[in-house]
Amino acid sequence: MQFPRFPFLHYVGRISSVRTAALSLMAAVSLFSATPRTAMASSYPDRPVTIVVPFAPGGGTDIIARIVAEKLGAKFNQSFIVQNLPGAGGTIGAASVARAKPDGYTLLVYHIGMISSTYQFKLPYDPVKDFTPITLLTSAANLVAINPSLPINNLQEFIAYAKAHPNDLNFGSSGIGGADHLAGELLNTVADIRTTHVPYRGGGPATVAAVSGEVQFVMGTASQVVGMVKADRLKALAVMQKKRIASLPDVPTTAEAGLPELDYSTWFALWGPANVPAEIVLTLNKAVAEVLAQDDVRAKLAEVGVEPVFTTPQEFETMFKAEGVKWDKILKKVFADKKPQ
Repeated sequence: MQFPRFPFLHYVGRISSVRTAALSLMAAVSLFSATPRTAMASSYPDRPVTIVVPFAPGGGTDIIARIVAEKLGAKFNQSFIVQNLPGAGGTIGAASVARAKPDGYTLLVYHIGMISSTYQFKLPYDPVKDFTPITLLTSAANLVAINPSLPINNLQEFIAYAKAHPNDLNFGSSGIGGADHLAGELLNTVADIRTTHVPYRGGGPATVAAVSGEVQFVMGTASQVVGMVKADRLKALAVMQKKRIASLPDVPTTAEAGLPELDYSTWFALWGPANVPAEIVLTLNKAVAEVLAQDDVRAKLAEVGVEPVFTTPQEFETMFKAEGVKWDKILKKVFADKKPQ
């Protein structure tokens, strides 16, 4: 089911607007603490919970899922196990969650790929009807990061080089339609350049490919590339937003580089299969709010350029549908010559 078939929803703004409109983490915790619990919710979880990451280890989705899973496990005194099921732009892992029993013991961490996959695959699931929205988790700035061997020192030099060498620069991504793929396509459009996309089975392998020189650059999230940048194995040219990030304070923004329209951050979110009981959804939602409010979690996320973002399930559902409307034109252009497989 294609997102354009949904009734039009007034776009609620970029992810920063969602952050502004959402309740603060501590206020949300206070709100949910008054929610009555059924016996089912009070006993949840009484066995290990699987969090599916539909990409290979090492990418932004995987890093964020593991930070949250560790803290949820400590909070509930129960194992929250991250399971990597990569392939087909994240749809293999997502399909496994759509088929899972809706009891709260199989969850999914995913991003805009939940939307973009509808334009490239004949999916065995409906991204809205077959999943239960639980909460947004984080927002991560995307970076333009290149292999240090390139004779390039800033974004303007990169654009000039790309124009002089059309299609010679390859960029890796977590897969067709992934957040970093869309970031690369946005760069091509805004800068009026032509670079070649090379999909991998996750952001981690794409980053490794850029480090090795198999591809020349990535447009990955900060959580995905900050470590390699700090180790001087990648060179960050620009942060794709209007403010610098604390983890790389010397890297300028795309706005500072003269391309304010090259503004893109990746959101990550938590879902369950369709029809997870409301009491369990609220239990998870409240627990994630408490986890994201912890100082050490916020510090870990900030270290890799990621910002915690809490929403109620209803706010997340509204935002997700609005994102489908927002990206429709862009995704139709990206996949204009590709029929869903």
